[in-house]
Amino acid sequence: MNKTAKKSNQPVATWRTAQGRRLLAIENAHFRVEIWPDMGGAITSYVHKPSGLDIMWRNAYGQPPRRHTIGQPVGGGSDLFDVMDGSWYVSLPNGFFPGDYFGAPLGTHGELRCVPWTVESIRSTAKTLRVAFVGVSVRTPVVYRRELTVHAASAHLHWRETVGNRSGAPLPVAWLHHPVFSGPLLDGARLVAPARTVTVNPTGKPSAMQLKAGYKGRWPRVPERTGGRMRDCSAAPRAGSGLDHSIQLADFSAGRGCLWNEKLKLGFAMQWDLAMFPFAWSWAHGGGGTPRYPMWGEGHLMTLQPSTSPPRRFGDLLRRKELRVVPAQGSVTAEMRTGFVTQPEGPWTD
Repeated sequence: MNKTAKKSNQPVATWRTAQGRRLLAIENAHFRVEIWPDMGGAITSYVHKPSGLDIMWRNAYGQPPRRHTIGQPVGGGSDLFDVMDGSWYVSLPNGFFPGDYFGAPLGTHGELRCVPWTVESIRSTAKTLRVAFVGVSVRTPVVYRRELTVHAASAHLHWRETVGNRSGAPLPVAWLHHPVFSGPLLDGARLVAPARTVTVNPTGKPSAMQLKAGYKGRWPRVPERTGGRMRDCSAAPRAGSGLDHSIQLADFSAGRGCLWNEKLKLGFAMQWDLAMFPFAWSWAHGGGGTPRYPMWGEGHLMTLQPSTSPPRRFGDLLRRKELRVVPAQGSVTAEMRTGFVTQPEGPWTD
């Protein structure tokens, strides 16, 4: 950052190279965000500048960062976990699970998370910075556009995202944001979200889950698989606790949520288009709870993932008509705001 930018608090964009990654940083006096365009526009760092606190998780098994899966058989989500460094990425067009997408084989969390994105433009004034990205699918007709806007006086990052369809037929998609949070903010934090319903996915291996598979009830308490104790799933698991869960939130009164730390009087908030993303997934891991691949007992993390669809396999979503449809040679657009906040309940304004 130059001296003029420091003096005026002008938002700026700068490039740097770290561990073989070319990263684009966008920032103002309130926050700094680093983006890895070559790996699906992944957000690798999201820092609260007054405290220096970084909200993004670092995957111990994804360091140093890798761009490609290893030359071994692919299975069990290895197409994702080989390269998952802990970033915030987008899941599209098949949602979470790998499988067949109208004849195209797609891996875990889809293709857009790992294809190289292009930085189309960086436009800056004394008060505003706008950066535009585009990611073009290889195996599907999806084109993904993202514009991030930083205002000099705002603690929030403004997102505008468009899913385009190059084909001549309507295209059903499952679209999910996948941020993974960790660091000091997570210690003693809780997830504050205006959801009414919580669901645990049904599974063919219920013994692998700590919560009761297939349960549906009132957020945030869910029965554990053994003993029936009700677990408060809004509480971030304590590091080393061995607790682990994956749940779906629904029936939101507003599209927002916050990972709030009462001791620090600080939280990280997301506000999204509820009509586009009526669901949100949350995965929480305290370390020691999954003593096998891919976590091997490590990791302290929690997520809040706005989603267009429930967490089912693409074929099931298609049959149940639970997918967002992008018009033939058309597009759908959604907006979002994210940032650090000093109160747990929204809406949060600039």
